[in-house]
Amino acid sequence: MSSNINNILIEAYSNIDNIHSIEEQRAKTMADPKFQQWMKDMRVSQLYTNRELIHNANRLMKQYTHRIGLEG
Repeated sequence: MSSNINNILIEAYSNIDNIHSIEEQRAKTMADPKFQQWMKDMRVSQLYTNRELIHNANRLMKQYTHRIGLEG
């Protein structure tokens, strides 16, 4: 199941145009008091990171900076 979630996240983040809307949704969810209470009740950590997603994000940022001409 974890692999399936990772695949969904990787696919969603694979298009640079989706990133802004995903981040807006994330910010809205994180600000929701019900979500914050759920995280507290379930003792969910915000510190979990998936290295594969970090590498994918770095790759996308390189593509983005190259596309807009910031790469030196």
